Amino acid sequence: MKFLLQLSGEHPDLPKAEIAAVLEGEGINYNIVYENRKTRILIIDAKTKNSEFLQRLAMTTKAAEFVAMSNNLDAISKNIFKKIPKSKTFAVRSESHRIEEELGERIRNPGLKVDLTNPDLTILCFYEKEKYIAGIEIPLKRDFNLRRPQFRPFFHPTSMHPKIARLLVNLGGVKKGDKVLDPFCGTGGILIEAGLTGMKIFGSDVDEGMVEGCRKNLDFYNITGEIRTVDATKIDKEFKGIDAIVTDLPYGRSSAIFGGNIIELYKNFLKSASKILKSGSGIVIVTPKKFLPKLKEFEVIGKYSIRVHKSLTRRILVLRKG
Repeated sequence: MKFLLQLSGEHPDLPKAEIAAVLEGEGINYNIVYENRKTRILIIDAKTKNSEFLQRLAMTTKAAEFVAMSNNLDAISKNIFKKIPKSKTFAVRSESHRIEEELGERIRNPGLKVDLTNPDLTILCFYEKEKYIAGIEIPLKRDFNLRRPQFRPFFHPTSMHPKIARLLVNLGGVKKGDKVLDPFCGTGGILIEAGLTGMKIFGSDVDEGMVEGCRKNLDFYNITGEIRTVDATKIDKEFKGIDAIVTDLPYGRSSAIFGGNIIELYKNFLKSASKILKSGSGIVIVTPKKFLPKLKEFEVIGKYSIRVHKSLTRRILVLRKG
């Protein structure tokens, strides 16, 4: 099935990397049919008829079942008409009001009526490089803002926005039912997103107060998981059979509780992590920009700079165990 996607403009590379990781995790082969980085339009041919994977994505703004690409609006309308069931209402959405009117007029007939308020289906039409690209919209659930940290029972000012937390989980290349561990779980933001996408969640933190707060937040969203008070450098003694580790490493003031050399903490954590991950498993970490692990157990397959908290830019590293 071919999918027409409009990617977020928040980062030049992460939206596409997220799609690739989700499809890999779900075991879905795909190839890119068309891409325009400037307009952020991507068409992929995925070997699946199930579009559910799209609901996981954090950095894709619009999605549709791809129908046609042409420099002729009549050709576009004929292809769309074949796809629309009879006696359905529809609306055309485009950045161009002219395209909405002209394409809507071409598609409309006695069996198909325009309904701009509550249509049965929506047609997305993009225009670029003198051609039209159209598809039937697949609505995406976008409720990240409803789960912002301040709306949870237990709050901490360093908590990550749910959209970024979901992105990190997706970059782990996991699928529904996989075991995801956050060994610096804090208030549970990453685990919430992993749980809501169907993962089995495991978390730990050296701060018992955070562990209790994390449990409260998970209960608030009716998410179950194993959350323990554990030193992150000793997770291999507590957890087994983990499919991916996704975590925001402590830094600055929040790292004071660990004492000593914070870089040494990172290295010892990764050594412990390598003992509970099988070959090919993913680990996604948010780190200070200067930190880059040099461990033979892991290969760096992705490296991205991103603004994680208000005025703080950090690095996302995607590692894979060799």
